[in-house]
Amino acid sequence: MKWAKNMRLDLREIINIPGKSVPFDYSPALEELEFDSVARVLPGARAVGQVRNTAGVLELKAELSVDLECICARCLKEFPKHIDEPIEAVLAEEIQDEENSDIYLLEGDYIDLDEVILTAFVLNMDQRFLCSEDCKGLCPKCGKNLNDGPCDCKAEVDPRLTVLSRLLEK
Repeated sequence: MKWAKNMRLDLREIINIPGKSVPFDYSPALEELEFDSVARVLPGARAVGQVRNTAGVLELKAELSVDLECICARCLKEFPKHIDEPIEAVLAEEIQDEENSDIYLLEGDYIDLDEVILTAFVLNMDQRFLCSEDCKGLCPKCGKNLNDGPCDCKAEVDPRLTVLSRLLEK
């Protein structure tokens, strides 16, 4: 198995030989990335995959596994989240189709795995995370986490219904 050194993968062995592949297994440095919905990317991310020459086209397929400490978009509580992200890309010596963002340029006979893995991770990252699908969020008045129970705030009455609320008080 070939290991990426300096996150560059040597593809000399497969560039001109259809059917050949080069596997890789490395830990991309994702800890420095910043997202609004992520408190931190935990160490230990792992990208496992291969680059295969399929009829002269170099195809990269990988699985990125990463653990995050996310911030709930509703209640702002931090919670752990594990992500397994499939990554696919085409590698080329020159880009002929400017609109295809899944094509990455070779650097001679090498590919910069960090460029491919980090770009795919950033582009596929969710903008918002929820600690649970039924998260109740925070009270807009007092800020209490409603998942911990109801707050003591009175519900606002629609001003058009104040006359009716007075009847209920009597």
